[in-house]
Amino acid sequence: MMMRILALIFVIGVTCSHSDSRVGLHDANLPVVDVFIRHYRGDADFLGFSLRSLDQFGGRLFRAIHILVPKRLQTHMKFLERWRTRHYIPRHVHGVEEFTRDFNQEMHDKLCADQYSNADFIYHHDPDVVVTRAVHLSDLFSEEKKPWLPFRRWETTAAQLIQPKLTYMLNMTSPYSFMPRHGLVFPRAAYALLRERVHQVHKATLQEFFSARGDERVVDLEALGLALWSSHRDLVTLEDMDGSLSRAPYHVQVRPQEGMHQWILYLDCLLTTGSPGPIPGPKSNATAELIRKGEVQNDYCKRLLAPELKKMFSRG
Repeated sequence: MMMRILALIFVIGVTCSHSDSRVGLHDANLPVVDVFIRHYRGDADFLGFSLRSLDQFGGRLFRAIHILVPKRLQTHMKFLERWRTRHYIPRHVHGVEEFTRDFNQEMHDKLCADQYSNADFIYHHDPDVVVTRAVHLSDLFSEEKKPWLPFRRWETTAAQLIQPKLTYMLNMTSPYSFMPRHGLVFPRAAYALLRERVHQVHKATLQEFFSARGDERVVDLEALGLALWSSHRDLVTLEDMDGSLSRAPYHVQVRPQEGMHQWILYLDCLLTTGSPGPIPGPKSNATAELIRKGEVQNDYCKRLLAPELKKMFSRG
């Protein structure tokens, strides 16, 4: 646990700055895209790296970053709005009232992303995903200026687990998976269309639907993709991830089980030089020397070690 805390302290410690007050670098000639991050308690270790990578590699494309956290964490996470890096995307921390268990709460909140941003398009980004190169317009949009809707044929295990949930939720059969990669972009109109579909099928609001599921896990962006594919393909451009249209990835999901120290070194190298080197693997050697720079020097960063915040992160 201490190693994970040091990881977040290190990345924020080396990037915090009071002097850089520039507004975002978003190009006004490009589509208006906001980033939506639903904070996961277990992924807090790499949130700093994730935000820093978005700043460094996505500043021209993304207008703002919206970080959604449980209301009990909002006050403690507001410092992220004031944390500046050299390439800065404005951030907004929103608190949400929790009404169901962690996983389903997070799924519900993602399907309400349009209620926290007025952007034309919303880019979903997980806290444990790091951007590894410059994000280009063609990574997010087709030549028709429509967001890509990637799809891939189901793997057997995933199909058995997820397809029945989608069928029940939307009364639709899904021949494809619509979450074959990270970094999905959806048009703003898609969220209201999905919620309306749930209301038509179940005579319930989205919150009522999630509340009624109890401990049974529900799906999120898979449902959004299926709703678009079934009835609103005109809003997107289909991208066959099994075919020749798939493009090189521009992000990587952090896997701390493969060596926390090695991941810290990898991410620091990436975000300092722009050249990541080999991605850590299961045989990586852990060495404390790689995190010796993790001393806390900045007041903002010290807040992450505040006892009340650590208690909140550790709640079950």
